[in-house]
Amino acid sequence: MVARERILDTALKMFRIYGVKAVTMFDIARDCGISKKTVYEHFQDKQALVDEGLQQLLTNHGDYLKTNSQEAANAIEELLGSTKYITNMAKTLNPVMLHDLQKYHPDIWSNVEKFRSEGVLYSIKENLRRGMAEGLYRQNLHINIVARMRQLQLEAAFDPEQYPADQYEMQTVMDQVTTHYLLGIATTKGQDLVNQFLQTKNDVL
Repeated sequence: MVARERILDTALKMFRIYGVKAVTMFDIARDCGISKKTVYEHFQDKQALVDEGLQQLLTNHGDYLKTNSQEAANAIEELLGSTKYITNMAKTLNPVMLHDLQKYHPDIWSNVEKFRSEGVLYSIKENLRRGMAEGLYRQNLHINIVARMRQLQLEAAFDPEQYPADQYEMQTVMDQVTTHYLLGIATTKGQDLVNQFLQTKNDVL
């Protein structure tokens, strides 16, 4: 891994663990095992590092959604795959990072909000259309309303006021809201497939 990639990878890891404000360029250099001067040779300042790091996270997320859609056998498998990805990402993300971005880096936060309102919502709508075409989701669904409902479910799962970490485990929250969502929109055929996935998961556990 070249120096620039290592710096960026280390910075993202530290931002996700400690938040953005608490991490200094010196901290990043020390964790990388290089001098602070070397960090500044690749990134003009911390703002540049935060900009590029967060853009990479959003790009990676968007790329995953596209790949998952192409490789999943059906809409239900696609939705469960994207939910697993989001849950795993949340496990390594300190909510302080999101708070710091919103408060101290409004330009970057606007990109995050745009991705949530456009990229994620678009992916949910496309999944609904796919499921309806495959006969797995009910034909009378109002796509815009149901997609927004799903987006609000996901946002609530990340909200510590709704699901405090000391009372709720993220995996359990996501499993519950996703199962409820799927069984609510699925046809009989789709419900059978959902139950197969759930049974397979229980057998593994």
